[in-house]
Amino acid sequence: MTGTWQSGARPIGDPRLEDELRALMDRAREIGLDEEGGTDASVDVEQARVALSLLVTRATERLTADGVHDDPASRRAAGDVLLGARELDERLLDQVDRDRDAAYGAVRDALGVLREVATVDQMVERAPIAIARLGFDRAIVSAIEDARFIPRRVHIVGDEAWADEILRAGRDARRRLDRTLAETEIVRRRTAIRVDDVQGNTRVHKEIAEHSRSESYVAAPIMAGGEVVGFLHADYFLKRRMVSDLDRDMLWMFAEAYGQAFERVVLVSRMEELRRRVRAANASTEDAFTWAFAERPGLTADLAGGAPRAVGGATVVAPAHDIPGGEATLLAEGADEVLTRRELEVLRLMAAGSTNNAIADRLVISHGTVKTHVKHILRKLHSANRAEAVSRYLQIQHRRSRLH
Repeated sequence: MTGTWQSGARPIGDPRLEDELRALMDRAREIGLDEEGGTDASVDVEQARVALSLLVTRATERLTADGVHDDPASRRAAGDVLLGARELDERLLDQVDRDRDAAYGAVRDALGVLREVATVDQMVERAPIAIARLGFDRAIVSAIEDARFIPRRVHIVGDEAWADEILRAGRDARRRLDRTLAETEIVRRRTAIRVDDVQGNTRVHKEIAEHSRSESYVAAPIMAGGEVVGFLHADYFLKRRMVSDLDRDMLWMFAEAYGQAFERVVLVSRMEELRRRVRAANASTEDAFTWAFAERPGLTADLAGGAPRAVGGATVVAPAHDIPGGEATLLAEGADEVLTRRELEVLRLMAAGSTNNAIADRLVISHGTVKTHVKHILRKLHSANRAEAVSRYLQIQHRRSRLH
């Protein structure tokens, strides 16, 4: 596929406003406020706002310069440009607000695709189709497994064969989330990103980039249980259009709502499985609750399989009399009031049976940092070892859920 790529910048779209911007820039050049010359502020919203900001600065400098009062005509001309630039910028901001309102509306419409979804597989299957409702023509849903991101579903409007090709390329070459990969920033900062010059960028997934032939894309985190469990990627390849910051923000808005819907589906599925286990197998209620709430939700979760976990050979729920005196504060306040957010993340992964190395990979931190967090967790929970810390934490969480 050949053709010229369009800029991802937002066009102004209002001919009258475009004409007024050109007239103001012409006037600024006439009085020497646009020293470079040739600036076309009517190309797009972002460039126009940058040009107007520069005019405001230069006009203000002229109005406050020594000797300006000796030249009333120059002062008046600079004042007119200053007022004109501020007024036009206000109108551009109104357009930015309208664009963002339209983005919110598009996200609401896209989320309609997820209505009636009842399983994780359905969430994964429908996500890229929903993303296409935002205007993108290609989308990828990926899961994070063992500190690697792996595509689960690829959707290309009108070309599922190509989508399967990209999916296979991503699955066959599972990239590790380390400092060489742009997506690592999503995990670290829990934010969306925009990536340009994909074919020349060394920090992209090489195999996916080669098979997709993408020029620019946006990506956002799928959050569940306070962790990044996967990614959403999207671009405008078929439209031959570069992505913009607004596209990044729009996908991020969708990803936040998608993560909440995903958590709801996981919770409902686990509660159904919890009821089945209690009824069919006469399972221990304590162990069943441990399974239902200790596991981190993931895009590849087998919600119906596996037994309630044990850590280090010890049951993950400790009897109440095992908690020493003086720890009533933990029961009253909860571990989330005692531990930091990062310590809670480490503790949840410990509860899932992860080793220090696995935790380091998952959170993209060093092994030494994990050891430090574990030491702090043991001290704060008054525990002699990892298994004891996990047992006490889960008992606290279980007791609190019964109280509420």
